[in-house]
Amino acid sequence: MAIKIIMPKLGMAMTEGIVAKWNKNDGDMVEKDEEIAVVMTKKITYNIKAPESGVLRIIVREKETRPVNAVIAFITEPGEAVPEVEGAVTEAPAETVTAGAPTPAASPPAKTGFVLASPAARRLSKEKDIDLTQVKGTGADGMVTEGDVTRFVEEIAHGAEALATSAARKLAGQLGLKLTEIPGTGIGGRITEQDVLAFEAQAPAAVVPTEAAEPAPRIIPFIGMRQAIADHMVESLHNMAQLTMMMEVDMTELVKLREQIKTDFDVTYTDFIVRAVAVALKRHPIMNATLIGDEIHQLESVHIGIAVALQDGLIVPVVRDADKRTVREIAREVRRLAQGARDNTLSVDEVTGGTFTITNLGNSDIDGFTPIINSPEAAILGVGRIAERVVVHDDQITRRKMTVLSLTIDHRLIDGATGAEFMRSLKKLFENPYRLLV
Repeated sequence: MAIKIIMPKLGMAMTEGIVAKWNKNDGDMVEKDEEIAVVMTKKITYNIKAPESGVLRIIVREKETRPVNAVIAFITEPGEAVPEVEGAVTEAPAETVTAGAPTPAASPPAKTGFVLASPAARRLSKEKDIDLTQVKGTGADGMVTEGDVTRFVEEIAHGAEALATSAARKLAGQLGLKLTEIPGTGIGGRITEQDVLAFEAQAPAAVVPTEAAEPAPRIIPFIGMRQAIADHMVESLHNMAQLTMMMEVDMTELVKLREQIKTDFDVTYTDFIVRAVAVALKRHPIMNATLIGDEIHQLESVHIGIAVALQDGLIVPVVRDADKRTVREIAREVRRLAQGARDNTLSVDEVTGGTFTITNLGNSDIDGFTPIINSPEAAILGVGRIAERVVVHDDQITRRKMTVLSLTIDHRLIDGATGAEFMRSLKKLFENPYRLLV
């Protein structure tokens, strides 16, 4: 009996996901607990494992989105028919290319859905790069046999027409190439996308009289996390009246305090910053708000997101109820979330629901910047590096450990004076950090 593989629900807020990658091809044998696919939300990625051993039958193509609990694949027994599912993957039929206008290929009409075929037929079709939906089955219940695939290969090999895949036709059009001039390496001279690329690479380069041609750029697909971040940032800037204000703060006493207590437990400046922001948010509740329709909602819970840089973008794990945690408890939770971010093991619930975000670029030697609000929050705090500077302190010219705080607010909800008062509260807490241990 076919076993369903569904789009998992990775958190309370998740409603849909993207099939980012299949690690196996349709029709491949897989083992129980083998990682067969990667699905993605706007926040995280997740590896799906095979629930049982059997034949993988793919329903949803890569890069397609499906709602939670939708069937994306089946695990079947060899030779077992696949249940019909709305939105199932179908292969695009090859198209015929002649010297004149394109005409339909002489192949049998394309079928929809999956094809009942013997394991031997599937192995041979994969080896010969044959689309089973174009092979007429002569076995029981219309099953495609190995002999059916063999005959189909022979018919193509002796055909007079050159075939081209849809992808090859599209690419050739984009490059301005004639398919009739491109040799095909597929069965019966079928022109593939790789053939088009190879032909383009071998074509004589245009003569540039003054300088050599520019090297080809490295292409990075604008998908997945990178695209999700871009969409979110553009939406945030488009829908909010964002204003950034900066303030220089003396962190000398905080540096001393950290040196004193870090022998007791592992604590970073970020941990102290989270604690200070949590305290300041309770004093200035409008900073812990969101705009819903024509209503400003001041939120009771203080859930602070911390931006964590990853290789392909960034993620914002959330320290929940930060105002109710000690510095030690915050430090422990920040460590756990940061490790989960690096290991890609965070759930959707651990990266959603924040009410205020902190982004710390101190380790990158950045002084000040203009952070973009993590919608639907109303503000975000940027923290620069802690650097020794010559300042006037207690009427003396001396060296102090200084940093720059950059606060971006949604000016629709928060006035500049309110944001300034919030910054002053943070300044006092950082310059008198022992209050953060209470």
